[in-house]
Amino acid sequence: MLHDELKDLLEKYLGNRLTPEESRRLQVLMQAEHTGPVLEEMIAGILAENRYAPEADTDLQQEFDKVMATAALRQALIRRDDPEETDTTAQQAMQEEDNLRHLPRKNIRTFYKTMAAAAVLAFILAGVYTWRYYYVQPKTLVSEKKVTIKPGSHKAELILADGSTIVLDEAGAGTVGQQGNTKIIKLDSGRLAYHAVSAGSTAVPEYNTIRTPKGGQYQVVLPDGSQVWMNAASSLKFPVVFSGSSRTVMLTGEAYFEIAQQAGKPFIVQTSGIEVKVLGTHFNVMAYADEDHVRTTLLEGAVRVTQGAATVMIKPGQQASIAGKEDQFLITRPEIEDVMAWKEGQFRFRKAEIPVIMRQIARWYDVDIEYKGDVSGIRMYGSMTRKENIEQLLELMEQTGRVHFTINGNRITVMPVAIN
Repeated sequence: MLHDELKDLLEKYLGNRLTPEESRRLQVLMQAEHTGPVLEEMIAGILAENRYAPEADTDLQQEFDKVMATAALRQALIRRDDPEETDTTAQQAMQEEDNLRHLPRKNIRTFYKTMAAAAVLAFILAGVYTWRYYYVQPKTLVSEKKVTIKPGSHKAELILADGSTIVLDEAGAGTVGQQGNTKIIKLDSGRLAYHAVSAGSTAVPEYNTIRTPKGGQYQVVLPDGSQVWMNAASSLKFPVVFSGSSRTVMLTGEAYFEIAQQAGKPFIVQTSGIEVKVLGTHFNVMAYADEDHVRTTLLEGAVRVTQGAATVMIKPGQQASIAGKEDQFLITRPEIEDVMAWKEGQFRFRKAEIPVIMRQIARWYDVDIEYKGDVSGIRMYGSMTRKENIEQLLELMEQTGRVHFTINGNRITVMPVAIN
């Protein structure tokens, strides 16, 4: 009887049809049985019926890559007391995914069923529904004052040299202004571009500033052809014409740069006492005032980063970070997908503490965050599109069983969940 009930609940789990009550019953049965290998064999048998396997005409390699990518996020559960265990779990999941790519194709189907069964078993035994690529039945968020908090969008304002302001998300496509010999054009794609209409330059450089609010992002093509993607709550000040021996811009917040090469005319980003100097390259700079470090991440080319007497050259794939009072850069190799997730329209976290996550949420959804209780030490792995309303994001975070949220107007309160 118990065997049949267990099999029925496992099939519902694999079909994503499990109710919260059935989920709790499944966990009780699995813990009581203490028969991991038998359960794994049962799951593998269900998968072997191909009701939950890839279609015959699909590429098994690609399908299993997706399964293991999901497994890496699900299986790397948060840990309050043993963060090192979280690192090990994530590394093992990613190593398994990498190993798969080197398997002979004839072994992929067997490997798929075995590992998928093991992953399913681990997920249910953990009793935690981490962030998923598909929808799960959420808990009910407590909302004291019902307000739909929508995600950010493409919006910014342009401040001209004379102090006048153009709201770019309200402006139509075409010429929105002119500074000296340069036209300012809003392209059909929503980007802002600068085009010189005649040669020559003014004696005194004219500066424009493009500023994104909380809940906004924007892209601008600078006068030299360099492209800049700006994250929420950021600003970029730049000359209408790059004259002289260098091209210098001033950044607050976060932006990703793809710099047009100009021999002998380096491009310089100044922010929070940091100077990033390049010739032609792709890099990301995060310099928000509420972050403890300024981080420069290089994707392509070469970059020299300087703060006071401290200076360092970084290579592609490296990140240089430094706090305001430090005299030495820390060089690391971050996950580039995590660093660039904002540009690709994603939240993506890997062993991220709750305050780090909530700062990103606050900027994108334009909300205020407060804490009731100690959330330090709670770390999360997860990925989700930035197109969802905030309620959906918070509901998925609550599925970890470690945090709870209440929404009161535009204020989000974060509370730890006691672990028995």
